[in-house]
Amino acid sequence: MTVETSEARQGGKRLRRLQTFLDVAYAVLFVEFFFQYLPRTEDMAWEALRYGLLSLLIENSVDILRLIIAVGLTLISWNLTQKLLGPLTQTDAKHTTLALFQLIFVCMFLFFAIADPALESVSSPVGQSICLAISGFIGLGGFAYARKKGFADPDLSDAKIVEVVRGASIEPTTALLNTGLAFVGPGAWTLGWFLIPVAVIQIRKRLPSEGGASLP
Repeated sequence: MTVETSEARQGGKRLRRLQTFLDVAYAVLFVEFFFQYLPRTEDMAWEALRYGLLSLLIENSVDILRLIIAVGLTLISWNLTQKLLGPLTQTDAKHTTLALFQLIFVCMFLFFAIADPALESVSSPVGQSICLAISGFIGLGGFAYARKKGFADPDLSDAKIVEVVRGASIEPTTALLNTGLAFVGPGAWTLGWFLIPVAVIQIRKRLPSEGGASLP
């Protein structure tokens, strides 16, 4: 029977606090996007429209699409943190710092998204893609560090660890590749978030399986 050390217990408590903090932070980002992109209804001008609120949504369909993309990407980023923190049993100051840096770049993604919701400047989609890519790769680096420090659940097999890393790398890889489509146009960039992950997954299926191979 393995005796849990005091350091391991403290690391476990720190991990739970980190997870709670990140959950709250992502919830705030989620709500912020709704306030930013949903049509304004305070003046009740929508009452004069033919279909009322439905007409308002139709007239602002582009903003609604931006909302779906923004909220979707925020949820994907949150899910990425869950993938990379879930297999861990504890954390330390360095790993926590990396997780917070990951969140900072997600907040920068929010800045670019809110500053130019209509994507009138190419700097907005480029900034959003780069921020999400950096955030994801920082998360992967943090997971590699935590695994090297022995923070991963010892019951997890090497094959499961490989599966976690391969799955978590889809998001930042998509964001990085989609940076180029930002220079093609807003429509291409928007479609890229749907098409690139499918292409990445299909390509990986054709690659030789890593099976139980160990990770660095």
